[in-house]
Amino acid sequence: MHLKSIELSGFKSFAKKSVLEFTSPIAGIVGPNGSGKSNAAEAFRFVLGEQSMKALRGKRGPDMIWTGNDRLPRANRARVAVTFDNRNRLLDIDFDEVVIERVVHRDGAHEYAINGSKVRLKDIVALLASANIGASGHHIISQGEADKILNASTRERREIIEEALGLKTYHYKKAESEKKLLKTEENMKEAYSLRRELAPQLKFLERQMRRLERSRELKAQLADAYRTYCTHERAFVRAQTQRLEAARAKLTAEVTRARAECTHTQQSEASDTALTDTLAAIDERLRTVATEKTEYMHTRGRLEGQLAAVCDTSPQPPHGVAIPFADVEQFLHDIRAGLEKGDAGATARRTLIKRIDAFLQRFRHDTRQPAPTVDEGRTASLKGELQDVEEALAALES
Repeated sequence: MHLKSIELSGFKSFAKKSVLEFTSPIAGIVGPNGSGKSNAAEAFRFVLGEQSMKALRGKRGPDMIWTGNDRLPRANRARVAVTFDNRNRLLDIDFDEVVIERVVHRDGAHEYAINGSKVRLKDIVALLASANIGASGHHIISQGEADKILNASTRERREIIEEALGLKTYHYKKAESEKKLLKTEENMKEAYSLRRELAPQLKFLERQMRRLERSRELKAQLADAYRTYCTHERAFVRAQTQRLEAARAKLTAEVTRARAECTHTQQSEASDTALTDTLAAIDERLRTVATEKTEYMHTRGRLEGQLAAVCDTSPQPPHGVAIPFADVEQFLHDIRAGLEKGDAGATARRTLIKRIDAFLQRFRHDTRQPAPTVDEGRTASLKGELQDVEEALAALES
């Protein structure tokens, strides 16, 4: 591995982009005072990760940036990139050429990159440590530091030797491990404090956990019970459905039968209505017949009485005999009652004849009266009318 080139842009006195290429094992940079020879050497330390601005003859990061002059304004950042030939894989990275880059901004922010990819400072330090290269190693001697090794203390010489032997990387790893251990101890203390603070909550959470486990068990039992219930319920619903279907079929049959019966009943009611009308007509006709019968019977009784009076040959009461009106009224009343009660013509006639005889007997004083004469024409007429009434009554009876 050997250094191929270094590129500077805005770093200290290098306002414009400048590239120094090293094509031979040994190279030298010469020039008058103030030409930037020391700045070129410090650029190597800067890009390799030097963190001491004092070692770079500055106080802070922005002091590394071009400050400007009458011809060029000041720059906003300083950039240095160094290129190594890594075909022999001295640097632990799988590239034949490795470009390490560092940029500092006016606000003091630093950026690092390896082959164009942004990395952290410790990544660059670890990469260089694998090749026994360091930012402040013995291989970089700035102006006025020629006697640094001679005047170095035992500790400083030891650091120089360890860096030359490649132990720097282990020191770095050790420092990183110590930092991690310190961080771990701090984390353990914080965890211990949190544990003490959370102890009551842990007990509460433990109780909640037990309740949660019990709740899960109950949920599982409930799920089993629910599945069992659903199974039984489905069987019950199936049985009830079958029963209801059977009942429905039975009810459907009954409804069909009831509808048929209803239709028959309606037909019967229609027939009954017609029969009722017929019966009502018959009743009306019977009432009419009864009225006519009564009239005919009255007529028959009247004719029989007239006929009996015409055909009667019993002596007449003497001329000039006075008959009380009350007796005549009673006599006529008896005749009327006999006519109303009589159902047969012969019986009525006999009853009327007897009553008439009894009435006349009361007023007969002279038995030697001449025999009465019978009006044959009147008798025949009355008998004809009576015969017509008898025939009408017979028709009504039928």
